[in-house]
Amino acid sequence: MPEGTSKDYVAVIDIGSNAVRLVVYDGLNRAPFKIHNERTQCHLGKHLATTGRLNPDGVAAAFESIGRYAGLIKAMKIKQVRAVATAAMRDAQDGAAFIKKVKDEFGLEIRIIEGDEEARLSANGVMMNGLGARGVIGDYGGGSLELIVIDNDKVRHKASLPLGAHRLHAIASREERIRSIEKHLETVPFLKDFKNRDFYAIGGAWRSMARAHMHMAKHPLHVLDHYTVEGKKAAEFAEFISQQSIATLEKTVGVMEKRVHDMGVAALAMHRVFETLSPARLIFSGTGLREGMLYDSLKPEVQAEDALIASVRKVGHNVSRFTDFDGFDQLAQWMEPLFRDEDVKTKRLLHAGGLLSDIGWFEHEDYQARHAFERILVMPFYGIDHAGRAFLALMQHARYSGGDIEAVQDITSRLLDAKQTASAIVAGLAQRLGYLLTAGALGLLKNSAFEVSAHKLTLKLDKRTHTLNSDMIGRALERLADAMGKEAVIRS
Repeated sequence: MPEGTSKDYVAVIDIGSNAVRLVVYDGLNRAPFKIHNERTQCHLGKHLATTGRLNPDGVAAAFESIGRYAGLIKAMKIKQVRAVATAAMRDAQDGAAFIKKVKDEFGLEIRIIEGDEEARLSANGVMMNGLGARGVIGDYGGGSLELIVIDNDKVRHKASLPLGAHRLHAIASREERIRSIEKHLETVPFLKDFKNRDFYAIGGAWRSMARAHMHMAKHPLHVLDHYTVEGKKAAEFAEFISQQSIATLEKTVGVMEKRVHDMGVAALAMHRVFETLSPARLIFSGTGLREGMLYDSLKPEVQAEDALIASVRKVGHNVSRFTDFDGFDQLAQWMEPLFRDEDVKTKRLLHAGGLLSDIGWFEHEDYQARHAFERILVMPFYGIDHAGRAFLALMQHARYSGGDIEAVQDITSRLLDAKQTASAIVAGLAQRLGYLLTAGALGLLKNSAFEVSAHKLTLKLDKRTHTLNSDMIGRALERLADAMGKEAVIRS
């Protein structure tokens, strides 16, 4: 298995103010993939602001769901269980009694975490995803809003405010809600020092806003993680959503009815936060507290690994015909002369693309290109934005001889510029040539090399590989050279 990967599954139970959730991950590693994921909307904190107690109907639903989770964990023979409860449980008069009942009935140890700890773990979840080293994180839930400043992947400031959806719903008018939000924001003096930074959004209601924005903007890729909106446009969007009725939102934003209910108050909270921060960009994170709990358990050297490379290495290990990753490294080295002038970001994507270069081998050859493209667009990778996904997908489309570029241009043209598009295609065609030359025995590439000049692309074959040459190799080289605007030459 890849370095840092555990064979033991890990179960995380998260008891929030709106929902209780069970997520099972494939282990404690740098890029944990979800094996199972389910949630129940219980609204435990629905009446907390007025009664000080958990919602009785929610208690019954939550208890039933947690009983199911305990049964699933036992059936799956999972030894590592991490269970936490957040705002509703820590604020409710009967929260501790609920936790005791769960332990007595199901044997589950549930830890009620304070707001500062919730904020820290949410920040860990964002950092696990490689979303950037500097900015402000906002985690919006049913009971609270956590605001965290990260700088160089370190938590510098954090605050927990009682501004979750249930709290704001309990306030009668929009004007009173605004006053409440602003009053609590005034207690967070560090915010004024972090204007014009990126803002990373976590939490169900804010993620619903991401889906709504994708729908309204006709964004070509419906992947929430790393979905990015320019700061000023994000503030305008939040203000617009905050002014709409639930009935209007149901008709216009393309989001399920149950997700629309809290969107208005969540948007209002976001807009008022943005009035203070004026963020450069709004970036939605698909990871948060649950992933942060896993990240917290990793050794520092594992935390320091590149999130994207860890992700694609796991995928490559699972789907490739070959278990020797030295071959993928050899492919990357062989291709280096084609990309000497590329920036660090592109070279990282080229590295990741090499690890995915055998992803479509088991498909029917007529469908390899399209299926590789579509799979990579939506795979649960960490540490990659939407443009990066399009780059990797287009690379493998070309690697599998996807000649019909028009078939995918409706997506790639909106996410990549002309230079990125050209680089991805050249990389894919080079990978294709490498596989055709060696039949996947990529170690043979050490006996050949590229030479790139102003007008020619030369493939040099030494005496150990010149016998591998064929008309097929010549045609593949010509296609690669044509993509680079050069003449193809083979020299033995």
